[in-house]
Amino acid sequence: MEIPEKAKTHATSGLPVMNIHTEVTPTVQQTPSPPAAPKSRKRATRATRATRVLALATASAGMLLAACGSSSPTASTSTSTTTASGSDPYLAADLKAGAAQLTGAGSTFVQPVFTKAFYTYSSKNSGVTVNYQAVGSGAGITAFEGGTVNFGASDVPMAAADVAKAPAAYGGVLQVPDTLGGVTLSYNLPGVKTGLKLDAPTIAGIFAGTISKWNDPAITALNPGVSLPSQPITTVHRSDSSGTTYIFTDYLNTVSTTWAAGPGKGKSVTWPASSVGSAGNSGVAGSIKSTPYSIGYVELAYALQNSFTYAAVKNVAGSYVTPSLASVGADAAQKPNVSSTDFSIVNQAGSGSYPISGYSWALIAKKQSSAATGKSLVAVLDWLTHTGGGQDQSASLDYVPLPTNIQTLARQTLLMVTGPDGTTPLLTK
Repeated sequence: MEIPEKAKTHATSGLPVMNIHTEVTPTVQQTPSPPAAPKSRKRATRATRATRVLALATASAGMLLAACGSSSPTASTSTSTTTASGSDPYLAADLKAGAAQLTGAGSTFVQPVFTKAFYTYSSKNSGVTVNYQAVGSGAGITAFEGGTVNFGASDVPMAAADVAKAPAAYGGVLQVPDTLGGVTLSYNLPGVKTGLKLDAPTIAGIFAGTISKWNDPAITALNPGVSLPSQPITTVHRSDSSGTTYIFTDYLNTVSTTWAAGPGKGKSVTWPASSVGSAGNSGVAGSIKSTPYSIGYVELAYALQNSFTYAAVKNVAGSYVTPSLASVGADAAQKPNVSSTDFSIVNQAGSGSYPISGYSWALIAKKQSSAATGKSLVAVLDWLTHTGGGQDQSASLDYVPLPTNIQTLARQTLLMVTGPDGTTPLLTK
């Protein structure tokens, strides 16, 4: 993603201001020189929240990273990784990667953290730049399958049918979790400042179109004392093939038999004709912001950047929980053994779990066509997925740092990437 050198930053998040009314073009451009550094979000509670999340992350257990055409390492609760960049030889080597202009495309869910993390990497190793285009998970998978980018990014791992479309020259597909975050139910409800409470049947009814007014009895029963208008509800959904849509509809599919028998789950589903479609998390955010009495699903960082009010969602334990670093981390900790074929963490147990959470995944070829470019690629991704590297950017942008053992799994998977000979590992220390 290109950012002007003098990009404006959001007053709260410190991120470059996104044009939420403009769709991102899928064409991957030449990488510009690194822009002025985006600043981290600074809030009074940042240190406390980060400490809680890191404690949850450390408690999380193993993950399985799946690779097509090869076996993947298995996570272990006893596995640990060095977190200080000064004492981790891999992180030190990552910052010495050879010059390269890398390209990636896919998930808008990860765009804020990728923007800052890749900028930070380039500021430490100016010979390597990363141009990431946030075009949606589906388009990112297509670009990766077509060989037009060095890596893809998706909030739902590639299914077997997608992996089969990858060129045989890839020697298999490796899928590495890189980000953990939550999907909010954000709304624009004039005159109502109180955060609403919503449960699974009500959320499913709203997005199925069977609950069509804000003062419907199903909503008012959950929010006693809140004066809700009799205005029609406008739902906003993703019009593009989206991993965020997958996470949200995976949740609906899990909690509602009616939804499961109807729209179901996927990167794209059939929405009611009255629902408004917008491309990307930024597009959905823009539609919510400009449409009174609307509600839609957007990643947490986008909701905070746009100062949205979002709902507290009733979880399995019966608690109403808002999305935060702590609540998303609590949800993920309930299911530590994740793989690219068993990746869903929605609707997990625990009173503090936010039920609409998920990982995003980096997609890379196991056998790189260029050893030099491949070495730079795995170095950047190794740095991205570790504390002391890119994971240091996560909490300040309202993403959950990856659990320690999952950082180790990411490295073990990246160690499987080879050059054109198919045998020489490219990640070194």
